[in-house]
Amino acid sequence: MSKTRWAVAVQSKNIPLDLELSTAICQCLQQLGHQAILVQDGEPAGFEADVLLLLTYLGNFPAYCRRLKSCGSQRPKTILWQVDPLPPETLPPAAEAVGLKATRWKDRFRLHQSTAAMPRWKKNCTLFRLRAWANKQCSAPGYRKATRLIQRCVGGEFDWMKVRGVMEAWRRILDAWREGWLDQIAVSTNPRRRFLASRGITAPFIPVGAHEAMGRDLGRPRDIPVGFLGNVKHSRRTEMLERLSKRLKEKNIPFARMVNGCYGEKRCEWLNRTRILLSLHNYSWDPAWIRLLIAARCGTLVVSEPMKDEHPMIAGVHYVAAAADEMPEVIGKLLDDPAKIRQLTSAAADLCQHELTLLRATEKLIDLGETVNPERLARL
Repeated sequence: MSKTRWAVAVQSKNIPLDLELSTAICQCLQQLGHQAILVQDGEPAGFEADVLLLLTYLGNFPAYCRRLKSCGSQRPKTILWQVDPLPPETLPPAAEAVGLKATRWKDRFRLHQSTAAMPRWKKNCTLFRLRAWANKQCSAPGYRKATRLIQRCVGGEFDWMKVRGVMEAWRRILDAWREGWLDQIAVSTNPRRRFLASRGITAPFIPVGAHEAMGRDLGRPRDIPVGFLGNVKHSRRTEMLERLSKRLKEKNIPFARMVNGCYGEKRCEWLNRTRILLSLHNYSWDPAWIRLLIAARCGTLVVSEPMKDEHPMIAGVHYVAAAADEMPEVIGKLLDDPAKIRQLTSAAADLCQHELTLLRATEKLIDLGETVNPERLARL
């Protein structure tokens, strides 16, 4: 019996973070006996496979989306693994309407191509920059209104550009679902599953699992007591980090940030120097678990804001949950209790070694690829 041919798609092969997960998935597929190749958005090889797996978010694949929409039945089975955030499940209808309307400005200005995959000369083209500027000016009022409506519903503080991201992600799924070419959707968090379920779309929960490329514990001395890893642009985390940094300094606890360009071996080396990693949410309703997996692989303890999600990683067992204002005191107590840190990091490492693995997640994706979606049949 011949094995399924898979194509795992990324928006660009020049983005290291995209390559890390996609390459690891290809290796897992091959380990499980399937053929698997890595493709970039629009490459013809993606249409020669039996299953085309689109990673992270549909906005990364404008070329594939256009071709899949127009090629009818002569196409591979297409699965989206939504790893990026979606709107909250309690998204008010008024916020959804105005937010989706704002996303249409991008089409009007013909900003279809993913900027990550564009050549430099095209990015520097005056006409492109003008269209991008005009899109931002025209869509911003709608996104700002949607942001205010969402804040009244779910609370918290977040920039309108973050709302733009989740509304564009939802609009892409909605269009693909209505057009009928997207066969299956999987999501990496339960809040995303619940949001899609509230809109009548069934999407199984398949958490991203740990894999070797995320790093390893090198067993070295940890000279950074507390660190933060991530991008804080257009984020509620900017002011939070400033306050935390000040309070940690008052307690004589050194604090280091690694904001950009930290991946692969560089990230592994830095995390192996870090004893405690802070995790602050971009979205109050949608936690990011991958950072916890990377830390667990490197033997680093995570102190995170509480997460409203059912997940194999459990607060108090594999990481520590604390409100941002409580973190300095919690961190101080943990640094004074190395045995507690060892207990938590050992449990997290064991989970990521045996249960929460990318190989297991890939097995679930394979099952999804072999399943006929009755919701899709109902749309045909």
